[in-house]
Amino acid sequence: MPTHNEALLEAYASCPPSARIYYTLELWQSSFDQPARVVANVGDDMAFGLEAGAPRNAGETVTFIACPFQAGYPEQKEGQPPSTTIKIDNVNRELVPKIRAAQGTREYIQVLYREYLGSDLTEPAYGPIEFELRSVQMVGASLTGTVMVKNLQNKRFPRLTRNYDYVQFPSLLA
Repeated sequence: MPTHNEALLEAYASCPPSARIYYTLELWQSSFDQPARVVANVGDDMAFGLEAGAPRNAGETVTFIACPFQAGYPEQKEGQPPSTTIKIDNVNRELVPKIRAAQGTREYIQVLYREYLGSDLTEPAYGPIEFELRSVQMVGASLTGTVMVKNLQNKRFPRLTRNYDYVQFPSLLA
């Protein structure tokens, strides 16, 4: 799982007015000619840098379209991975043709969530976290769907960088 950088943790804790956090989504499916990228709670499109390991346009500065979106906290159900509903408003100009094309294929839409700190837009302060968008519905100019963490059961926990073995943790043999 991605970790928060120190500047973002400080912004969360102290909440200075100058520490603005930008929430972004990148939507992708093989039927798209290019990814759809949106940023919430801004009036104009913005440019953000992508991380070096990004699946598309790695290390480049790309434009995110100003488009409001919201998501609730994930539901916890026994025997199922956490999921939540996401709603993206005002999708007419950019997403409608892509979503219509995606609905004609048997493949989930990949969603990457990133957070950027206003003091450094060159790379994400948190993320990306990869989700799958399922059960997509378009009503008027709003897109609604269910997102869940992709392949949650195969994620390392609690750290991605550490393997647990019996030398460091002898109780694993018991």
